[in-house]
Amino acid sequence: MSIVSLSLPKNVLHNQSQVLEFDKIATFIGGNGSGKSTILKSIFDEKLKGSTYQDYKIVCFSSGQNESYSKNFGDYLNAERAKRNALNLDCFYYDKLWSMLLIFLATTSKQDGEVRTFLKQKNYIHENDFEEDESTKLLFDVKVDDTYANIVQQSLEDEAKGKTDVITNKAYFRTLDNFITTLVKEDYEFKESLKEEIQLDQNKLSRVSFEIDEGASFNPKVMFFTQAADNNYFIVKESFELIFEKDEKILHLSDLSDGEYQLLFLYSLIDLFDSENTLFLLDEADSHLHYKNIEKLWQVYFQAQGSIITTTHLLDSIVKAGTERLKMIEKGKIEPSTDPYKLLQRLDSLSDLTMMQHKIASMYKNVVLMDNANDWEIFKLLVQRKLSDKKTAKEIEDSLSEFICLSVSSSFHTKGMDINEFGDNKISWVRSFEKALNDSFVKGIPTMTKHAFLICDGDEFPKNLIKDDNYPSEIDSLNFTKKEKSRRKKEMAKPTSNNNLSKRVLLTWKRREIKHYLLSFTALSTSAKVINDKLPYMCYLKQNDECDYIDKDKKIYNEQLSRIPSDIVKNIIDPYINVDKKGFCSIEAQKYINKIPKEEISEDIVNMYNYLVGENE
Repeated sequence: MSIVSLSLPKNVLHNQSQVLEFDKIATFIGGNGSGKSTILKSIFDEKLKGSTYQDYKIVCFSSGQNESYSKNFGDYLNAERAKRNALNLDCFYYDKLWSMLLIFLATTSKQDGEVRTFLKQKNYIHENDFEEDESTKLLFDVKVDDTYANIVQQSLEDEAKGKTDVITNKAYFRTLDNFITTLVKEDYEFKESLKEEIQLDQNKLSRVSFEIDEGASFNPKVMFFTQAADNNYFIVKESFELIFEKDEKILHLSDLSDGEYQLLFLYSLIDLFDSENTLFLLDEADSHLHYKNIEKLWQVYFQAQGSIITTTHLLDSIVKAGTERLKMIEKGKIEPSTDPYKLLQRLDSLSDLTMMQHKIASMYKNVVLMDNANDWEIFKLLVQRKLSDKKTAKEIEDSLSEFICLSVSSSFHTKGMDINEFGDNKISWVRSFEKALNDSFVKGIPTMTKHAFLICDGDEFPKNLIKDDNYPSEIDSLNFTKKEKSRRKKEMAKPTSNNNLSKRVLLTWKRREIKHYLLSFTALSTSAKVINDKLPYMCYLKQNDECDYIDKDKKIYNEQLSRIPSDIVKNIIDPYINVDKKGFCSIEAQKYINKIPKEEISEDIVNMYNYLVGENE
């Protein structure tokens, strides 16, 4: 047994340093806000400073889009670039925009890796006689702007004068030069700007010479692509498209299920970065995974060469970890986990979470399931503002008094995902809830619930579930195949108990998420022009216009609204509705929404409200 002893820095919840001792894998458990993620973040930030953890290469993963990790990692890359250490990195954080690149590099770089093995088991790739991947392809845009071209020309002039410390002598530039002249434009000399779309496969990748600075920590391909795609300097991350092959048919990464996608993302990190001195910080990497995929993930954890610190709130992962690997976290501090009584208390609170949801939900006539309960508060505030000349805030609140909203994910996170998976988490919760209505905890307790409204984030769903006129978006009006529609109607209709609900409705926002409805020219007037530069042209914010229609008279809906990436909208909106280090604040949200003219709030909000209230009558 090789015990790892890791000094932990202070964190925002615990102002003293502490020591974590573990054997290869440590699993943090604790309630929401206990500081599990905070400790991981403090390790990551300390590594970026360069003064601590010199013996470790650190790779971090977060199940959500973590702007703080992304910003700090971006600043770190910029600092390395300024020092011209472009290919000598030893700390990484990748969000979902990077996933296609990492998965591609893993399957083309490591024949016996977890990614290649998974794809072969699923028959998603085709190999030649040399076991090289012949079918996986990555499409993306390559660009060189005028500024960089001028820098290169100046460096060439300096080099001709005898100077050696110039970018044209650096490994990164030599790799970029070779990459472009080999795959993009053979006679390119950095005398003008360049922009081309390319399709990369293993054969083409093998023709590029990836040079590396002495002492670099990781694979030179990973180093180069990380630098090239950071801030879209030379490779445009948003243009990535990963293609597999199944039964001689094209298969996009976005066609895979949510569980397959997340596993491949995690597998790619292990394949590309695992070594004896790698420390993986995995924040709720098991979230949204089916229990069978959780088992696969833990098999990989156990086989990894490096050390792993992971956080979880799932009983399946806690069982896999075993008591010897569990570390209970309270207020950012690691508590002793040897006390069986305390451990049982913690596990009991985890296992009772769903039961508690069922208990509370059974007290209300209508249950609304959203990806985040904060979205319900935003929705109500938008309704109050939109209808302020017709109804008082109290009247609207009273009309929704028989509704309770719970946070349940939609099981849909990737572009063009198989529609058979859309909303399945919410549907499963409803089935579980109906079964629980007859269990012992509700015996003798009046059950009030009659309706369940499953409101999903649209994400990249190819066709919206909501119709333009109103909201009868029930199961028979979904854009599914006849076979899938029939299956879902049966699934949503079949009783599980004497207390089954009289109505279950699957809905989604017409825009991608509820926060997209907060985009307002007037409320953002001081920065509206800057913000418009971040949005597609057809989605530019306009005064006294909710921007839903390209042609309002012809009812031509602006579909581009639903495709604005969530991280762009969150970066715009979150500063107005969040409180630093505390997250969403209803008071700040109301202040912001009160600045939005009624004309700039979408009719979708009223349609949703009228539908919910109408079904409650």
